[in-house]
Order: sequence, then C-alpha cells, then structure tokens
Amino acid sequence: MVWPITSGDYVVEDLKSPVAVVTLASDYRNLNLRNYAICGTCFTENFGIEKIIVNVLSNPRISCLIVCGKESEHFAGQSLLALVENGVSTFGGSKKIVGSEGVIPYLNEIPATAISRFLREIKVIDLVGTTDPLVIQQAIDSCSGKERREAPEFSMPEIDEHSWKKYEFEVKKNVMSKLKKG
Repeated sequence: MVWPITSGDYVVEDLKSPVAVVTLASDYRNLNLRNYAICGTCFTENFGIEKIIVNVLSNPRISCLIVCGKESEHFAGQSLLALVENGVSTFGGSKKIVGSEGVIPYLNEIPATAISRFLREIKVIDLVGTTDPLVIQQAIDSCSGKERREAPEFSMPEIDEHSWKKYEFEVKKNVMSKLKKG
C-alpha cells in the first residue's frame, strides 16, 4: 500500500513513528520538527479534517495526532477538537461536527465507521495556537506508539475548487443564521 493515501499539503518523515502532526494554518516547513510520521496543514473544517482522518487511519502505526499552529479562518482546529469532544450528528442524513464554529462542518465524504474508529483509536493532543517548535517537539517526543489492529483503507473522492458547492445551501443557511444572531 502506498501511504499516505490521499493528497494534501504535508511531508512524510518516519514511517515507524506513532505521531501525525497538523499545523493548521501555520507553515510546517518553518518549524523544523522531527520524529513524526506525517506533518502538514489543514485549513478547512470539512475536507481537510476528512483527509486527516483517512491518512491517519490508513497507517496502523499512528496512534497520536497533535493539533497545533495558528487557527485557520474556517476553524479547522476548533472543529477537529469539537469532533473529538462531541462527535457528529447524523440528523438529516449529513454528518455534522457537533459544536463546530465552522460554516460547513460536514464530514460526508467518508464513512461514519471511519469517524467512529478515529475517535476510538487516535489520541488527539490540543496545542491549537501553539507555534513554538520546542513545545510541539516535546509533544511529539512524549507520544508512545500503540500500534492499532489493522489499517483500513477508507477512500475519499478527490477534492477540487468546486467540491464545496454541494454545501452551498448549508453555507447560505449558516451565514444567514449567524447574521441574524449578530
């Protein structure tokens, strides 16, 4: 199997490491981190989080995800932490991250079994807002590997600049709702 299985803005370092690092909107290249399996950015509260879940689950050695760096405009970090804390609501046929502040926090491109497995098997360390490489490196070094049973392959369609349009109705509804509250 070729890993990682879905594309993105990331770098692979040590395939034996139990750690994945997501630097949100911060450039991972400037942090000079080491001893991780995969490290990259995540800007969106939907497709970005889905790509993280798919790539992390597809490597059975990864058991720890460090979420760090500057938050994105889409609240990807807050949404990822809300997912870990609250899960998803499947009301209305969509898988919406409960408690997300993002405009389109839907994880509809991957199966519910992938989300459930991610929540059950991956330890998530909250360093959102932290850009200090020493602090992040300490978190990487503190993660111990607990290899998971097997690495299922969850497919995910390719994402392009038009993919968000399937959520256009939800975006308008959420934006209007926030405007009415404000």
